[in-house]
Amino acid sequence: MPEGYVNLSPAWFQQGHEVSVSALVSAYDIRQLTLNEKASDPFPEVGKDLKSAAGSEWLNCMLESNAVLSAILAVIHPALYNAGRHTFNCLRKATEIQPQNVLSRWTSVFNGVAVICNRKTLLHRDGHSRFAWYELLTTFGNYTDCKLELPGLGVTLEYGPGTVVGFSGMLLQHAVPSFKGERVCYAYFMRGSVQKWAKASGYPWMNTNYYEKNTQHGI
Repeated sequence: MPEGYVNLSPAWFQQGHEVSVSALVSAYDIRQLTLNEKASDPFPEVGKDLKSAAGSEWLNCMLESNAVLSAILAVIHPALYNAGRHTFNCLRKATEIQPQNVLSRWTSVFNGVAVICNRKTLLHRDGHSRFAWYELLTTFGNYTDCKLELPGLGVTLEYGPGTVVGFSGMLLQHAVPSFKGERVCYAYFMRGSVQKWAKASGYPWMNTNYYEKNTQHGI
C-alpha cells in the first residue's frame, strides 16, 4: 500500500474558514477571519473526494463499518453521539448541500475521517474539535509491534489490527512512533464549525456517573 493520508468528509467548510481554537491569532487575524466568515457559503460542502467514483465505492463498502463505529460512540459518549445524529439530520434536510446521495450513504455520526496509510504519527494534539469531544481511531492491516502512546496519561496501548480507541484528541497528546508491516488507520472526528452550524455544539464532558445513574434506573 502507498504511504499517505486523505481527509474525507460529507460536509465541511472550506479550509480558509476553519479556525482551530488552539491557534493564537492577532487582532488583525480575528478581523480578517470575521470578514471571511461573513463572506463564506452559509452551508457546508460535500468533500470533493466523496463525489468521485472511488469515493462512492468507498461509501458503499463502509456502510456497515461506519454504523458499527458510531454505535461504539453511542456507548462511550452518548451526548456526542446524539449531537452527531442531530447534525446529520440538519445536513440531510438542507437541500442546498449536494449531492445528497453522499449524505444518505454516510452512516457515521462523525462528520470527517482521516485515512492514514503506512505512516508513523508524531506526538501531537488535534485541532478543529473541542476538548470534551472524542475522536475514534480504528486500525487494521498486516503489521506487528505497534503502540499507541498517550504520555499525558502515562499509558502505552497495544495497537494491533482491529483495535478501536476513543479519546479526546484535542486534550491528549498521542503518537504512533513505529510499526512493522502494512497498516491503515481511520481517525474519525467532528468539525466544530459544522456542529456549530447545526447548533449542536453544547454538550458536556462524558462522566462515569452517566453509567451509574442508568444502572440504578435499570437502563
